Amino acid sequence: MKLFFSPSKGMKYKNHSDLNTDYKKDEKFQEETFFLVSAMKKFDKEELGKRLKIKDKILNETFELYQNYYSQLEREAISLYDGVSFKQLELDTFTKDNFKYISENVFIFSALYGILNGCTSIRPYRLDMTNKILDLSPYEFWSSKIENDLLEYKDEIFINIASKEFSKILNRKIFNIIDIEFRQLNGDTLKNISTEAKKGRGAMLNYLIKNKVDTIEKIKSFSNLGYVFSKELSSNKEFIFIKSN
Repeated sequence: MKLFFSPSKGMKYKNHSDLNTDYKKDEKFQEETFFLVSAMKKFDKEELGKRLKIKDKILNETFELYQNYYSQLEREAISLYDGVSFKQLELDTFTKDNFKYISENVFIFSALYGILNGCTSIRPYRLDMTNKILDLSPYEFWSSKIENDLLEYKDEIFINIASKEFSKILNRKIFNIIDIEFRQLNGDTLKNISTEAKKGRGAMLNYLIKNKVDTIEKIKSFSNLGYVFSKELSSNKEFIFIKSN
């Protein structure tokens, strides 16, 4: 069973002593990442802003980031990302066994790095799958590379906790994928509230890591943040968790 998660735009250097483990992973696509960083360096500030759809302070910071990309410090991906989902991870409480579980099972999609193990050391960046910086879209650039890389796990179940923006790159004709979805019940209406769903995905990943979950039934037992597995709405390919407001 392998777990797939989304990255976040927000990144932040954090100090977690337990992250200095024996489970550090190397980048899988160093040449491709170097190629993409080199392409970004060639853009002037105005063009970079158009390509990444950013401006003002964020644009200035991102421009400087890419001009000096390889002088930045590296951190484990699961620590460096700092968006809504990742704030649900209780990194300070993770044990070495938890990091062993991450190194063996947790994958994070990335428009710059392709696909990462949670224990892979990376540098801060800004790039989404919707940002076209080459003649190819990020999906076209990464699709076959990621697919070929994951073929060694094709006999395992893929637990998809990632957003659709990233997880649609997974080939569902080849891999056995179970999608995890979070919905919020408001009266009699089920809603998909983006921020709440992100929190749910992060809480689910935290639960799986801390409990070193390795069976489908244990996934269904998740009940953090008030979510409950819906047997009625779920299927063999989609697990839906509902939270009442």
